[in-house]
Amino acid sequence: MFERDKYIIWEAGEVIYRAGDPSNEAFLIMEGSVQIFTSEGLLLNRIGTNEILGETSLLLNVSRTVTAITASTGAKATRIPRQYFEDIAARDRVTGALIRKSQYRLIDSNTQSNMLGTEIERLSVLVENAINNGFSDNTAIDELRTTIARLRKQVVFDKHHAYHPSTMEGSRDDGENADNFG
Repeated sequence: MFERDKYIIWEAGEVIYRAGDPSNEAFLIMEGSVQIFTSEGLLLNRIGTNEILGETSLLLNVSRTVTAITASTGAKATRIPRQYFEDIAARDRVTGALIRKSQYRLIDSNTQSNMLGTEIERLSVLVENAINNGFSDNTAIDELRTTIARLRKQVVFDKHHAYHPSTMEGSRDDGENADNFG
């Protein structure tokens, strides 16, 4: 990283910050892109030109919640000081509350994505083991079934709301929804 004029410039593959690092500022990307990872290494997103990174930890006054690493193009950004976000929240409490709530939802979504990514990786290993053993290892098959059952309890899809996302009213009968959504 180096600074030129009012810009910060990172080379390709450079770590901007890691999950758990203290947070003092956010960044507005002017050029290039940054990849966002969980602390376990799951790629969550790519932040590009005219997008902000690092705001969550400032808005919630917590350590960095993700790791930010520049993509293959590197990145150029301007700093956004903590005070900028504090001023927005002080001027308009509703806007401040809305922004904070969105950030909590983002953290929850990142946590769930990481959990699902970890479970998918675990499932792929179990399936490979079962295939390599010719599906004759009952312990591996049982562990695979247990993992799938646990995942089904953790991930809930409400097919009624999926069919009618703009209303909370009833939807088509279950049989017809099952035909449409599997």
